[in-house]
Amino acid sequence: MGRTLSLAHLSLIDATPSELVRAAGEAGFRSVGLRLHPARPGEAPHPMHEGSPMLAETRALMSALDVKVHDVEVVRLSAGFEARRFEPMLAVAASLGARWLVVNGDDDDPARAAAHLAALGEIAGTHGLSLGLEFMVYTAVPTLDAALRLVRETERSNVHVLVDTLHFFRSGATADRIARTPGIARGWAQFSDAPARRHPALSPGEEARAHRLLPGEGALPLADVLDAVAPDAVLSIEAPSAARRHHLGMARRAELAYTTARRWLDAVARPQQEHAHALH
Repeated sequence: MGRTLSLAHLSLIDATPSELVRAAGEAGFRSVGLRLHPARPGEAPHPMHEGSPMLAETRALMSALDVKVHDVEVVRLSAGFEARRFEPMLAVAASLGARWLVVNGDDDDPARAAAHLAALGEIAGTHGLSLGLEFMVYTAVPTLDAALRLVRETERSNVHVLVDTLHFFRSGATADRIARTPGIARGWAQFSDAPARRHPALSPGEEARAHRLLPGEGALPLADVLDAVAPDAVLSIEAPSAARRHHLGMARRAELAYTTARRWLDAVARPQQEHAHALH
């Protein structure tokens, strides 16, 4: 189908960037998303600055295992946001060949958030990077419409809304909007599955950070998103599971992510192919 499977860092959040590249490459992934900046207060950053041993090791493994970096994360928009602080990280991301930067929104002032997003987009653009603004129901950007408003306010062609299937469906969005709405990234989406309804014992944040399922293991209409994104879209598998982390090592979790996602893709593709043959 021309789909590229990429392994998001959150799926193996206990891995260093070099460990993620190794596990992903050996499992069959040819692409990864790396966390170069902490997502939450208290999270220790990986030493991936230019000249660091970890960055050198990551580059060596990328070359040896033929793994590319598709995207990096994560920058959070806050009231005191300063885009220029992220210049070194963006330079490293570009040197790794990344094409996208994931952005989350924590600023309740939409006008200020849009201005900060535009400033970040301008700096990212000098490094050949685009921004994917990810909306989540428990953040200051909770819905697709809220994210689209911010993206449009930036008036920048390298700033888009990123679809994460869990957040997308938990917010009540429908896949038919993806193909017909300007501003939504169609060449890339983050895929995970889940039960039709969140377990009542879990908060939205807890479900997102540690209780996701792999594509095909749940009840979300993922095939609808697959139909709506571009035929050659990169599908980033972002399915962190506390249970799997407790029982399985990194290599096995990466292998399971790849084989399960590939099996789901093959199963979805088969009816489409049969339908196309029937039309002929």
